[in-house]
Amino acid sequence: MKKFGLLIVSTLLVLSSCNSSIDVYKQAFEREEMASLQSNWEAIMFSSYDRNSGNDDGFNGTYSKLRIENGNSVLAEVEGAGYVSRIWFTHSEHKKDGLLNGQNEHIRIFIDDKTTPAIDIPLEDVFSGKVAGFPEGLVGESLGGKYCYVPMPFSNYCRVEVEGDGVRFYQINVQKYTGEKEVIAYKPEKHEQLHQLLKIEGDKWLTEFENIAEVSESFKLSINNNGSAEHVINKPNAQIEAFSVKADKAYHKDFLKSRIKLFWDDQSEPAVDVPVNMFFGIVDDTTSTSSYFAGRNQDLFYNRFPMPFSKKATIRFETEGQALDLEIKLKLSNQPKKEWGYFTAFYYNDNAEVKAPKDGYLLLDEKGTGKYVGTFLKTEATTHDAFGTTQLPIWLEGDEIFTCDGEMRIHGTGSEDYFNCAWYSVPGRLNNAGCFPLHGFPKFDMAEMGYASAYRWHLTDPVPFTNSIQVTIEKGPTNNIAAHYESLAFYYLSHKN
Repeated sequence: MKKFGLLIVSTLLVLSSCNSSIDVYKQAFEREEMASLQSNWEAIMFSSYDRNSGNDDGFNGTYSKLRIENGNSVLAEVEGAGYVSRIWFTHSEHKKDGLLNGQNEHIRIFIDDKTTPAIDIPLEDVFSGKVAGFPEGLVGESLGGKYCYVPMPFSNYCRVEVEGDGVRFYQINVQKYTGEKEVIAYKPEKHEQLHQLLKIEGDKWLTEFENIAEVSESFKLSINNNGSAEHVINKPNAQIEAFSVKADKAYHKDFLKSRIKLFWDDQSEPAVDVPVNMFFGIVDDTTSTSSYFAGRNQDLFYNRFPMPFSKKATIRFETEGQALDLEIKLKLSNQPKKEWGYFTAFYYNDNAEVKAPKDGYLLLDEKGTGKYVGTFLKTEATTHDAFGTTQLPIWLEGDEIFTCDGEMRIHGTGSEDYFNCAWYSVPGRLNNAGCFPLHGFPKFDMAEMGYASAYRWHLTDPVPFTNSIQVTIEKGPTNNIAAHYESLAFYYLSHKN
C-alpha cells in the first residue's frame, strides 16, 4: 500500500495547482477524511422521478430529461463549480437488456466548455470497466443497475447529455461547491495520469476491506448474561479508523442481537446506540455483507467509518441473554485537520406503520451541521395473496427524498435504484442477493418471506447539511404499501453543536 500511496500523492501533485484550489480526487477518495465536514458543498441529484408524485419515474420517458437540444437529451446542467459524483442507469425495458434505444448512443460531458465535450464515449462503455478513466471497482453493473463513481470535476460549468431521446431511467449526482477556492477541473490531456490514480482506487474498493489486520489497540470484553461491559480509549485528537470484533462462532447469533453504544469525549448520551447487526451491516447470522465500510470477513465483524474524538472514546456492549466474550481490535490515527464531526447513527424501526403519503418512512431527521454518509435498510412484506404467497416487493417502488436546510435536493426514482440496482424480481437483475463495494442487497428472498436488505455508502457523494436534514423513503409508488422497515442512518454531526 505504501507504493500505491506514493503514486497517488505524485499523481495528485501533477493534477493540483496550489493551496488555494481544491483537488476533488483527494476529497472524494480519502476514507480517513470522511469525517471532515463540507460546509461549502451541497449534494444535488438530477433524475427521472415523476414530478406529479406518481410512479412514472422513467417508464414513459416523460421526466427523463431536462430538454432536447440538437436532437440530444440534456440530463444534468450546473453553473458554477463542483463535480459529478455518481451516474446510475438501468435497462430501458423490463426484460430486454440495453440502455437508451440500444443503438450504442454516446454520453457527452461538457466541462467548463459549452460546445466541446471533455468526455464523448458510448454510454454502455462507461460501466464496462474496460475503458481508460473508468476502471472496474469505481464502475460496474450490479443486479440490473449500472453505476459510475468516477469523479468529474468542473470549475464553472457542467452539462451531461446523451444522444437521441431514448433515455428512460437515470440518476446523476452532483456535488456543488459554494466556496471561494478554485475547483481543479478535469483536463482531457491529463487523462492517462488520472487513469492510474482511478485504477488504484478501483482496486482498493474491491479488495482493501479484506485486509483489516493493522491494529493500534486491542482489548477483550467479557459480558455477563443480560449485562454490559465497556472500554475507554484515552487519546487526544485521535480517530478510530477501523473497528473490528471477533466473537466465538457458536455465539454469532447472540452477538448480533446485542447492542453497541459509542460515546465521544464527554457526551452523556451515546452518539451511537444501535443493534450490533445493524452497526456492521449484517442482516443475521446466516447472511454476510462484504463491503468497503462494513460487514463480515470470515469471523471478523468490521466497521471502517472513521470515528474522530478530541479526548476519549467509550465503547460499550450490552447483551440480552447470553454471556459473550469479545475481542475488539482498533486501528487508530490522527484526527482530521479540517473541521470534523462526530460519527453518529440513527436507528429506527416502524413496526409496519404506514405514514402519510408525503412523509414516507423516516431514515433521519436531524438538526445541526453535518454530513450524511450511509444507509442500511431491512424490509419485509406484511401482506400476502389469498394463497399465502408473498406478493411482489412493490414497496421497493418508493423514492428516497433528501431535504437539506429546508430544500429538497435529492429525489430518487425507486428504492432499488437508490441502492444502485434495478428491476426487482426480474431474472438476471435484482432477483437475488449481491454485495458490492459501496452498495448491495445482502439478502433478497421473495420466494417465501418477501425479505430484502440493502446498503449504500456515500463515499464520493456524501450529503452535507448546515442546519438540518430529513431523509425519507416511500413505501411503494404513493407510500401506501404495508411493509415492515428497519433502518440505520450513518452520519457525522459537528462536535461544536
